[in-house]
Amino acid sequence: MGQSTAPTNEHQGAPLFYSEEETAALLGIHRTTLRTLALAGTSPVEPIRLTQHKRVYRRIDVQRLAGLEK
Repeated sequence: MGQSTAPTNEHQGAPLFYSEEETAALLGIHRTTLRTLALAGTSPVEPIRLTQHKRVYRRIDVQRLAGLEK
């Protein structure tokens, strides 16, 4: 007794979005570089604009590009 039989999800509790800083760190580039690419429309991951100066990136897109997920 005491053991759970519920299926586990490796992403359970993981955020759906990463900040610009988190995305840049996972991709191995500087935050400023990522921002510059996003503003030019050439970012390797499509940003989601929250405000004029704040962008987030979908976790699944970032992890795929970083090679963390298939």
